Amino acid sequence: MLWPFGREQHERIEKAHTSRDSFRPYHTRGRCAEPAVIVPNDVPGAPDARAEIRRAIADPIGSPRLREIAKAKRDAAIVINDITRPCPTQVMVEGLLEELEAAGMDSRKVTLVVATGNHRPATPQEIVEILGKDLAASLRVINHVCTDDESQVYIGTTDGGVPVWVNKAVAHADLRIVTGLITPHHAAGFSGGRKSILPGVTGLQTLKVHHSLPIRPYEAAMGWYRGNPFHEESLKAARMLGVDFMVNTVDNAERQVVQCVAGDVDAAHQVGVETCRKIWEVPLPQKADVVITSPGGYPRDIDMHQSQKAISPAELAAKEGGVIILAAECSDGVSKFGRYLLEAQSPQDVIDMFKRDGYDREAPSKAFMWARALVKHPIIVVTRGVADETLEKMFMIPAKDINTAIEKAREIRGQDATFLTIPYASDIIPISAGGI
Repeated sequence: MLWPFGREQHERIEKAHTSRDSFRPYHTRGRCAEPAVIVPNDVPGAPDARAEIRRAIADPIGSPRLREIAKAKRDAAIVINDITRPCPTQVMVEGLLEELEAAGMDSRKVTLVVATGNHRPATPQEIVEILGKDLAASLRVINHVCTDDESQVYIGTTDGGVPVWVNKAVAHADLRIVTGLITPHHAAGFSGGRKSILPGVTGLQTLKVHHSLPIRPYEAAMGWYRGNPFHEESLKAARMLGVDFMVNTVDNAERQVVQCVAGDVDAAHQVGVETCRKIWEVPLPQKADVVITSPGGYPRDIDMHQSQKAISPAELAAKEGGVIILAAECSDGVSKFGRYLLEAQSPQDVIDMFKRDGYDREAPSKAFMWARALVKHPIIVVTRGVADETLEKMFMIPAKDINTAIEKAREIRGQDATFLTIPYASDIIPISAGGI
């Protein structure tokens, strides 16, 4: 790996910085001043993650117990995350199946739907990784494909103007359950809950409107929940469909389950969001000249599409014109959004295109988010997955390693530049004095 994605990486990065006399770091961990790394607040994981998940399922928030809801229901659809959103899906599904069995429903009446959104389908091997060998072999598992109009049904349009097309396996099920992970999100404020439906199992016609401006926030929206139209329209779609039950976990930086919440798709989600804030909201005493950011390891850095999520919090933490250094493996390369940057004359061209044309299957929204950062900040990328020439054509600056990137950043911002490192940036919410 380019940069060990764990706690040990902090010492390596700090050593690289502080070996230089002109480096003047600042650090925020909770509210304590130490070296220049922003890390999540220390919130311990539950002693027994499996027990915590079962506790939540047995004691739901804002709804009856699932075994009561499931009585007399013919069949069920359980929406699960794909490989890019790691969470204890296997344990959640096992707990849900126990509840359904207690209500008299045979597992052969249960369909698992992978909430791919606009991502590629999960491979058979990934489904085994997500569910474990036994569940993957014994349950019906299907991938949602947002471009397959025949697999979707229209259920109405929200008052915000979003036409809602939903996977038929979910829409036609007698019982609809969502699972997932609540973590900070660059557009929705927080993932989980209602996002399993929109964008998880909705059609391209829905995504076209929901993922375009003005419903998509123009600026990075980590932690913006109330009043965020991206969140609110997703919740309306979930309510319109009729989600019966939700199970979501909240993780700390070690990917330990801190809390599981279950029950109503809104009420339970709100409780999980407040726990998530306690872990991932970190006060920022000042912005930095250079922000070194990383998604937090596989699968969050599987390609540049996913790795962009580490850029959003860096935008919130960098000074105007400050340098952003991204360290990401990107073993799957750039992803399809890259063509927009590769074909553009400038990042502003990409922004103008997205304002004009909006979202489509080829992920111009991801290109827009990269361009939004590129017009404000020089971005240096340390990766083994993308060629230097490609990065340069995408208006980025390649560097072979972190030390080289630091030297390039100093050339841009000066030898007295202040540095800030965000190793788990896909989830961090930097809070400045003026708020998010």
